Amino acid sequence: MIVAGWLRLAVFALIVLTIAYWLAATYSRSVRREKLEKRWVAEAMIGDRDAWIDEGMRAYEKGLKRRLLWLIYILPMAFFFATVYFVNW
Repeated sequence: MIVAGWLRLAVFALIVLTIAYWLAATYSRSVRREKLEKRWVAEAMIGDRDAWIDEGMRAYEKGLKRRLLWLIYILPMAFFFATVYFVNW
């Protein structure tokens, strides 16, 4: 019975963390896109603006900042499971 409560809490936490991840990822992506657009204007670049921004966004998707967003899942769940472990054993 107690295990069912912990599992229910873990599922609820995953739902909340998924929403938080989605919001943070969307915000981070929009900030990066805005920086690329401002850089295009500031440097008065010539060429296809949309292609240049798309290339910058592809580089962002492979970058470290994007990967660090996974810590939104990892840290709270690691803390949760460590707490469950130390409380019960």
